[in-house]
Amino acid sequence: MRKFEAPFPRGNCPIYSFGPEDKSAPLVLLFPDAFGPRPASFAVAEELAAGGWRVLMLDQFYEAIPYAPLTPKSLFQEGPERDRVMQMFMSVTMAKIDEDVAAMLKLAGDRSNTDAPFAAVGYCMGGRYALAAVTASLRVKFAGAFHASNIAPVEGDSPHLRLAGVKGRIYIGVAGVDPTYDADEHGRLAQALREADTDHIVETYHGMGHGWVYPDLSIYDEAGAAKHMRRIKEPFGEAMAG
Repeated sequence: MRKFEAPFPRGNCPIYSFGPEDKSAPLVLLFPDAFGPRPASFAVAEELAAGGWRVLMLDQFYEAIPYAPLTPKSLFQEGPERDRVMQMFMSVTMAKIDEDVAAMLKLAGDRSNTDAPFAAVGYCMGGRYALAAVTASLRVKFAGAFHASNIAPVEGDSPHLRLAGVKGRIYIGVAGVDPTYDADEHGRLAQALREADTDHIVETYHGMGHGWVYPDLSIYDEAGAAKHMRRIKEPFGEAMAG
């Protein structure tokens, strides 16, 4: 792993880089969950990098730096720590996401040959970033969102309203037990994907809860995490070949 800072719209953003220093290699923009960059999210990036892909991960809370580390247990216990995490989470608006996605795409372009394909993968709140990326650039050949939250809201701007013209493949991995993603949101997302005639799959991970990918969460599921990795590698590889 290599770490550096890049100028972003609202300050310098820490960027974590994984994989070969080869500008022709496929590049994955990885957007972590609400607990940000940490060993559990680095492990996901390292597994992708082991396959020869490059990975760039941002700290989506760069505006708040320096901040105390965000720990998963803080979200599940009432008190000032939970309030702090929720305040940081709620400060990330769709407008800020679009700005930061544009900055990540520019960074990726500056570090890549013109024909190097991109993917965007996001978890929880990062799902909005991944979908924003595939709607913003034709270079994004695959977008994956896992246990994403607020990806098809009733009101306000959202990537699911911008799907017309998207050429990249879209994969949505939904937790079977997820209070942040209900049937109504599922319906809005499915309708938007169909109406835009996108190449997409929405798959439910039966019996799994929100956050099943990361081993530092109590809801972690090893088989589900392995399956999610296959769902990134296989379609991105196919999209590159096609």
